[in-house]
Amino acid sequence: MADLTWEKNSKAMFDKCIEGSPKPFRAMTEKKLMEALGKKAGDAGVVSEDMLIECVKEITPKPFIAMAMKALEPLKTA
Repeated sequence: MADLTWEKNSKAMFDKCIEGSPKPFRAMTEKKLMEALGKKAGDAGVVSEDMLIECVKEITPKPFIAMAMKALEPLKTA
């Protein structure tokens, strides 16, 4: 697993995504989200809130994107 540097509330948002996933899918969700973040963060390994949101939209099945965004919105900083 890549060493990532979390900016602002990105780690809390990541944790919220994993917690919000149904238990049988949590490990897969974490793996897919970490892979997507690793690709976007590149060599710098810095994860922003916006980057996390983009990755969540990419890996989340379409019917659940709105629910995921609603859960993350309160954690987003200005």
